[in-house]
Parts: sequence; C-alpha cells; structure tokens
Amino acid sequence: MRARHVAAGIAFCAAMLVLPGQQTAAAQSSGERQQMREAFLKRVDQYVALHRDLERLLPPETITSNLDELLAPRAALARELRRARAWAREGEIFTPGVAVYMRVLIAETMRREGITALDDVIDPELAVHMTALVSADYPAGRSTPVIPCTLLDALPPLPPELRYSFVDRDLILWDLHAALIVDVVRNALPASFENK
Repeated sequence: MRARHVAAGIAFCAAMLVLPGQQTAAAQSSGERQQMREAFLKRVDQYVALHRDLERLLPPETITSNLDELLAPRAALARELRRARAWAREGEIFTPGVAVYMRVLIAETMRREGITALDDVIDPELAVHMTALVSADYPAGRSTPVIPCTLLDALPPLPPELRYSFVDRDLILWDLHAALIVDVVRNALPASFENK
C-alpha cells in the first residue's frame, strides 16, 4: 500500500515538472478530458450568469451616430464586470488542467486537419499582436481573427456572449458585449507551427 502511494507521489511530481504548453495528450486520460471540459463549461456558465445579471441593469444600446453614446453601454458593462470581478486572475476559467486540455485539443485538431502553418489558423492581416491580460480591453476597432470551423467545432461550445479568439499564440475567452478579455491560455498554438 505504501509503495503505491510513493509511486503515485513520484508520478504526480514528475507531471508537475512538465512546463505549461509542453504537456501532451498522454498527460490527460479521456476521463480527465471530460472532467476538464465539464469544469470549464461550469465556470463559463457562472461567468455568463454574472454578465447577464449586470447587463440587465444597464440601459440598452441605442442607434445613434454619436460614437461615444453608441459605445456607452459596452463601456458600462465592462466597468461593472471589472468591479464585480476585481479578484479575477489568469487561470480562473482556463484552469491549469483546462489549459492543457485546450492545448491538446488544438494540437490534435490541427494535426488531424493537416494544418501545418499559423497562417492557416489566423489570417496575418487580422492577427492581433499584444499581451493578452485578464479584464483588459480587446483592441478597439480590430476585426476578430476567424478561427477555422474545424478548430472551433473541436472546442467546447460557448454561449452567445463569449467567443474564442487568438492573440498571437494565446487563446483568449472574449466577452463580445463588454469587449474585454475574460481569460487566457498561453501558447495555445503549438510552437512547432510557424508562419508560411
């Protein structure tokens, strides 16, 4: 019995020595993947419930030629979300286990679909280059890189308030209505994939 606990402890420590982004499909069993998916979706649901509660209290968007007035509800929602989630940190929704799950899904899907270059995932003209930070604004006026359908279909589904996007090699969870970054998976796109 003691030997089994020691072996399990060694295996756990060995797993902890693998740097983020270097873990492979072998790092998670199918059961663990399902757990990570369910844990992620539960956290997404919690975030969206807060989003909807806050948005319900704000004045609706109005059609106007005044850009400040047009964007005021979005700015107000972002401000309220930041206030309500002042404690939010990277890894709150994309927990370490979920981040591994996402990296594995992305790498496996890219291999299966024969995607070998970053340009096949992100149009270079739409690529966003910045440091993605939790609760930061998504760059104003930037078009969102369109994630290939095959890759999007592999990722867990999101409610309409949220979208996946890439900022450089990082996968972000993006709140469309508030135009802010909810969470980040660093190095979600495999390092072996380069631009054409």
